[in-house]
Formats: sequence, C-alpha cells, structure tokens
Amino acid sequence: MATATKKPPGPSPSAPGPGRSSGGRILGVIDEIYKFLASLKLAVLSLSSLAAALAFATWFESSYGTRAAQSLVYKSAGFAVLLAFLGINILCAATIRFPWKKRQTGFVVTHAGLLVLIVGSYIHFKSGDEGMVGMLEGESRSEMLRTDAPMFRVREIDPHTQQPSANYELAFDESGPFPWGDGQPRIRNLFDLAVNRLSGGRLPAARDESEVLSKSGDPFRFVVKQYLPAAAPATVRLEDPAGQPMARMLLQFKAPGMPEARLANAEDAAQWFQLDRRFYRTGRSDGMPALVSFASVDRPEYVEDFLKPPLDASAVGVARFRYTDKAGKERSHDFPLQTPADQPIPLPDSDLTVSLQKLASFPTAEAGLARVVGEDAIPIAVFDVHKGDGPVVEHVAMGSMPMFPNIIPRPAADGGKPPEALVRINLMLTPDLAPQSNGRFGQVDVLAGPDKALYYRVFGRGKDGKPELRTAGPIEAGKWVDAFGGGDAAMSIKFQVAEYLPAAVEKRIFRPVFLPGNQMDQAIPACLVELKVGDKAEEVWIQRSEALDAPVFRPVPIAGRRFEIAYDADRRPLGFDLKLEDFEVGFEPGTEQATKFVSQVKVDDPAKGVRDQQHTISMNEPMTHRGYTFYQMRYSPIVDPRTNQRTGQFQSVFQVGSNPGRPIIYAGSLLIVLGTLLQFTMRAGLFSDGGKRERERAAKKAGLPTPVEPTRPAQADEDIL
Repeated sequence: MATATKKPPGPSPSAPGPGRSSGGRILGVIDEIYKFLASLKLAVLSLSSLAAALAFATWFESSYGTRAAQSLVYKSAGFAVLLAFLGINILCAATIRFPWKKRQTGFVVTHAGLLVLIVGSYIHFKSGDEGMVGMLEGESRSEMLRTDAPMFRVREIDPHTQQPSANYELAFDESGPFPWGDGQPRIRNLFDLAVNRLSGGRLPAARDESEVLSKSGDPFRFVVKQYLPAAAPATVRLEDPAGQPMARMLLQFKAPGMPEARLANAEDAAQWFQLDRRFYRTGRSDGMPALVSFASVDRPEYVEDFLKPPLDASAVGVARFRYTDKAGKERSHDFPLQTPADQPIPLPDSDLTVSLQKLASFPTAEAGLARVVGEDAIPIAVFDVHKGDGPVVEHVAMGSMPMFPNIIPRPAADGGKPPEALVRINLMLTPDLAPQSNGRFGQVDVLAGPDKALYYRVFGRGKDGKPELRTAGPIEAGKWVDAFGGGDAAMSIKFQVAEYLPAAVEKRIFRPVFLPGNQMDQAIPACLVELKVGDKAEEVWIQRSEALDAPVFRPVPIAGRRFEIAYDADRRPLGFDLKLEDFEVGFEPGTEQATKFVSQVKVDDPAKGVRDQQHTISMNEPMTHRGYTFYQMRYSPIVDPRTNQRTGQFQSVFQVGSNPGRPIIYAGSLLIVLGTLLQFTMRAGLFSDGGKRERERAAKKAGLPTPVEPTRPAQADEDIL
C-alpha cells in the first residue's frame, strides 16, 4: 500500500513568516495531521497492530472458542477503531497525491479496492445474519433459528382453554461465552477478562450481575440471575417440611479377584432413594449384587415387624393383622399365606373374621413402577373381612408396604359413605434370593421410623439356600455396616446410609461444564431465572432448547396462574418454504465417522414465482436463494425418548448465512488484484524500466547524449506498495 508522504513543496515567497495569523497556524496543524494520516509510519503501525490483533484472536479462538473471539475481539470497539485507522490511512495516502498521474493508476485502483473491501466488511458486520435450520425427511421450514440472538419466551396459559393467552419475547444479551452471576463477574471485554483472571474471579459481595428483562407493562417481573455457557443438569435435595424422606445409600462390594472394593452404585442418581407418596417404599437392584430398599413408617409397631419378621411361619410370607379386641385392646394375629383361600379365620378375642380371597402379583413394568419399587412385580393379598353379622369389607395388602391403605378409596355401591378399614394388615414377604435367576445374593433394607431414627436388616442365603435374617438393628448415618462376608471371605458386601433427610424435595439445577475451546461452540447454555407475579417469586433453571423446529417450554405455576418459559433464540422468517425431500449420510465402514452429507431439498417461493424447485446441498455444494446461502452443516441422529435408543432417522442441519456486503467484498478484492497487476506492469511498476527506453529514444532523436539514469526513479518512492 502506498503510504509514503508526498514531498512538500519548497518555501513560497508569499508564505507568511513567523508572525502569521492564528488561522494559518490552525491550517498548518491540520496539514501536519493530514500528512501523518497519509504517512508510512501510520501504515506500519496500523498493519503491525492489525497483524498482532489477528494473531491474538487466532490464539484466543483456539483457547476459548469462536463465540468468545467474535464477542471480545472481532466485534469489539478496539478492533473497529483499528480498522478505522487503517481505512483513514489508505484514504489519505491516496488523496494526498491528487491530482493523480497516469502512472499512479495501479496505486489508486489498489487503494480504492482496499477501501471498498473495508466498506463491504462493515456492511456485513451491520446487516449480515446467520442461523440454523434443521429438518427430517418430509418436513418443511420457513424460518431459521438465529443462534446469535438468544431470548426468553414467556407465555401464560388460559386455565379454561389450556392455550396460551399471551406471549412475551424477552431479548437476552448473554455477554459472551463466560459464566456470570452467583459471585462471578460478567465479562464484557478483554479488560474485564484480564482483571477477572488476575483476581481469581473474586467479586465484592455487594456486586449483583442480575439482569431484568421484563418491561414496565408486563404482568410479571423476569430476572436472569445466573448464566452458564456450558451446562449439565444435576439434582439437589433440599429440606422441606412438605417433602418426603430421602436417603443416600452406598453399597460397596469386593468380588473374587478384585484388588480392592468398589461401589456398586457409583452414580449419584443411583445412590439416592426418594420415597414415593403412594407406597412409602423404594428399592433398587439394577447392577448391584443385592436388592437395596428404603422405607418409612409412622407407627412403632411397624418397626418391630421390620426388625423381627416371622420368616419361619411361611416360606411365602405372613399377613399380620392388627385390630381392636372386645376389651378395646390392640391385638395382632399372623396369617400364613399358605392357608387355603376358602377357610375363614376368626381373629382371637374379637368378632372379626378374615379369609384370603386372592394372592396375586401386580406387574410393575406395565405401570412404570419397576424403577420405584425395584421389583418386576408386587405381591398383593386380597382379604374379605367382616365384623359379626355386618357386611363383608374387602381389604388389600401390598407386600412389604405397611403404609399402603388397606381400603381402596372408592364410593359405596349404594352411593353412601365408603366403608372404613376394620383391620390394619402388614404383608411381610420372604425375600427372593436366587443368584442364578435374578442375580441377588442378599437384600439390605433400611427403615426410617416415626422418631426419625434409622433401622436396618440384612437377609442372606442360609446353608440350605433359603433366605435367613442375618442381622438387624438401629443404624447411624455415615457408618459402614458389614452385610456379607468380611475377613477372608471370597465375596464381601458392606453398606452405609451416607445422608438421611426426614423431609426433603428434589430440585433440578444446572452445573457448569468445562470444555476445550474448540468444543465451546457446541455447548448448551442454561440460566437461573426468577419469575415474580405480585408478591410471589419462583426461581427455576432453564436450559436453552436444542430443538430447531420449535422451542421447548417449561411450566412454572405461580400465584394461582400458570406460565411457561422457554430459553430460545430469535426465529427469523425466510420468506419461502424449504422442504427436505431426501437426506443421505455416508459412514466409514465399521465406524460412526460420517464421510458425506447430501440433502435433496425443494424450494417453494410463490412471491418469486418459484414452485417445487429442486436443489442438492452437500458439504461442498451450498444453495443460495433470496440472499440466503444454505450450507450442509451436520446431522443429528433421532433418539426415541421412551427407550433412549436411536430410531435410525437423521435430522439434516443447515447453516444459513445472509451477507448483503458480499458483492461489495468481492468487488473490492477484484479491484485489489487489478490494481496490483497494474502497478507491476505500468511505466512506474516494479517490473518496468521506469520509462528508461522512452527517454533514450527521445534523446537520440534530439541528438543528445544518452542520459545517465538514477538507480531508482524519484517518483517510485511515492507509488510503490
């Protein structure tokens, strides 16, 4: 780029002397500034600074990701000032030589191309847009998801129609790819990042990074309190009087050949046992050598049943009846389940009679309860109980669930008051320990009593292979208990109740995920938001929706009203319909490494007179329509949410770009190439003789001696790149 300063003319006789006017001094200062803006010094400084900034941006992008480089470098005010100085230097270097000579044509064209290129880049920066479109085969889309324009969508649901009655779009500035909130500062520029790194991320306690997105006329107050650019879901348990008992139980085992013991339930989700309101019991055996269960009771007699089960009375189980005798005292009676169903049994010292009508198994897999109770089926005993000459009342008892109601709530046949339970039944079962069929070597049960104390019992296999009660008693949280083996035994199992919460609730949160810089662009962010209606406020975590077709809303009931919130991005209409006719994915043999993506699409644009226009989009073959360019970006396998298995379908994902400045950028690039060629070939170019031959012919024609040429034409210093 020609940036050498034009040689100033010699002193003019009419030039004012030292006593010139203030106006002349101002013009002199302006002239000096003008010369500096056109100088080679500024060119070297601008180009060196630009090269350093680009080198830093390349390193920064590899360390923190493309979004970080775009936000903090390329779109920063400092980078814009740097480009502005470069543009001013180019413009002044060209205009200071006006009027231009013919030999300066290449110089002028090159500088004009550079200016046009900078203008085109500015137009792209201000008017360009990009996003994504995803489709399955046969689907159509008419809008793109602008991933660089995040927003929250809030809608209120009408309680009568169950349809949205109002929709609100709240633009959200994530302020870069760095987490903020909860004591972390918001990184808005490189200076903030440097200060944050040097200070170790510490903030004054009074600093609040919350951002209010709602407007004054909205019927709610919406605040973003924390932002995580890469997040993964997690669950926390918080004590709440309205909650349920929970326990975190660890099961550790050591099998033959293992150098050291290991946890059978290493994942946090497998360690926590939360009681179900319907059964007050939960169990788990998947991947563990023993069934582990946790239950809760509100009567001390059930604790006694738990610690001393009557296994000898029946190999199947025993139904223990509790009732009030004729004297008004509490009594109990054991009913072995092998008793014939048609034989009524009177309860001692009472006018109550019971008979077993049915002993069946309730399949939990069909009702989706297998993961709750830890069993494929729950034994159920149905008894007919009548008092004296009164009507028969049907009672139901579920195995190992004494808190389950014995009377199923349902209206009476005559429309009157439903019958009340005449007895309480605890159906105590013999554990099913069959390593060859169900893989269980034992069973560990933990019970929370009415006094918030914890009790345990361990069942194992006896010498005859039948289950036997090994040990039982109270247990303290945090202490290991040897359940099986120990010492020199080939197989040993021990357990502990690591935590116990008498009443708690589970809350879904998100935790930060630390990814390499080249993976940050694929990260899924999440935010902690607060929705306030009147004097009621609710905090919820919302993760940005991965769905490209429609946002995913999360219900948030508050103050007797129902709202739904989605963390989404702006969706811009394309102005035409794009339909995916066929999508083909090629893989490396024996791997999941994709080798090609090919999409056959159809464009419908009635406004442009386009109907069923066929296009092929592949990795090296984009499609352009109405200023939008569609690139084959990637594919996403479709997973069945019920089975968590792939369905064999793939979603084709396109990156969409709109760049109004592209023609200007191309024009500027062509001008630069043309100007460079002109400079290399014209009279004052690097590959010319600087007009030497013309001067020699003129001297010869005039009969003068051949002129001695200087080592370099004087004017070349002004006009060479």
